[in-house]
Amino acid sequence: MSADWSHLLASPEYLGGLYDGTPPPAGSCDPFYVHIDERGTSVTLGFDTRILPVNIPAEWHEQGFNAFEFHLVFEGVEKLRVTGWDAAAAGNIGMTAREGVFEVVLGSAESGIAFRASTARLARARAYLASGSI
Repeated sequence: MSADWSHLLASPEYLGGLYDGTPPPAGSCDPFYVHIDERGTSVTLGFDTRILPVNIPAEWHEQGFNAFEFHLVFEGVEKLRVTGWDAAAAGNIGMTAREGVFEVVLGSAESGIAFRASTARLARARAYLASGSI
């Protein structure tokens, strides 16, 4: 993940409070969900990690949760390009944020998704019990 992506996730309105400002590293976030909504010009991305937040509710401990997922919604999407989907390549995530514009890339020019968006927000975050490893 790019430095801008890590900076975004570390901010309080995203995952900063849960992870004490240090979100999981790029290699531990697996993109598992993409939803392109042409009606609202948004793209929702879902990520899974086995690195649990440090600040978790007591019930997460009690339930034995070992996985965490979060969804980011990018709105005001423009210049959307989809050239395929290769799950392994999609793990190459890049983002820059300049002058109120997010530029997001998952994968590569040969197999991936790229777009620009005017806003980004955390839509969902939850812990759960997963089997195996990612």
